[in-house]
Amino acid sequence: MQSILNFLVKHNHWFLFIILEGISFVLLFSFNSYHGATMFTSANSVAGNIYSFVSDIGGYFNLKDENEALLEHNRELICQANAMREELRQYKDSALLANSSYTMQPSKEGFYFNTAKVINNSINRVNNFVTINKGKNDNIGQDMGVFNEKGVIGTVYQASDNFALVMPLLNSKMQLSCRIKDDNNFCSLKWNGDDILHAYIDDLPRHGEFKKGDVVVTSGFSSTFPTGIPVGEIVEFTESSTSNFNSAKVRLFVDFSTIDNVFVVGNDGKEEQKALEESITEEQ
Repeated sequence: MQSILNFLVKHNHWFLFIILEGISFVLLFSFNSYHGATMFTSANSVAGNIYSFVSDIGGYFNLKDENEALLEHNRELICQANAMREELRQYKDSALLANSSYTMQPSKEGFYFNTAKVINNSINRVNNFVTINKGKNDNIGQDMGVFNEKGVIGTVYQASDNFALVMPLLNSKMQLSCRIKDDNNFCSLKWNGDDILHAYIDDLPRHGEFKKGDVVVTSGFSSTFPTGIPVGEIVEFTESSTSNFNSAKVRLFVDFSTIDNVFVVGNDGKEEQKALEESITEEQ
């Protein structure tokens, strides 16, 4: 205690100076309108900058939660859109059946959707793969479709408890069943291993009418993807004089160098459909 008193006594002139300076500033800003307004404006500016800085930091750390919430909202919208698309298809089918002598119930597609995040990705190999951060514990398994807001990415190749390996379109072993959106002709899309922006179709029927700009979407013929998910657009079209099929170069909608958040689509009826189709194959 004595040392504190000695310190105060030794430096009393400094403390007196600070007190007098404080009193002078209070008198200056209290009784001088110009200086008071200047001080008030400056204080508000400094406080505003501090609050803005703190808000920016808080917003940055909240981005992850907001992004996950937005991704979940997109997943719900995709589920709703797919359900509405299926109801519309059933309505059209029912209208056609009403004018027919057949009475059968249109099949109900059982697609469901999950969200995941890409944690590893390769684009410089002939057979590339993508790793996502969800697996069997999240009901993600082999042969499920993977896509994002731009279009198809690929299918699940293998899954562990917490991760899954996706075979993307940028894999020479990957082949996707597609159709031309406005023409409804079916075809298969395959990557040749050269250009990560483009893939190719070699089985377009010669009798079909195709042109640059035609959009390629999933056919819905497999149990992996529902019909109508975007794949790409035709940028080059080549007619064949020796074959019954023409070919086309397709610009992929997905930029595989920047994929991040994805949707994984499953099908409740996949195993039943697969077992039925395999039973026919075994009989042949």
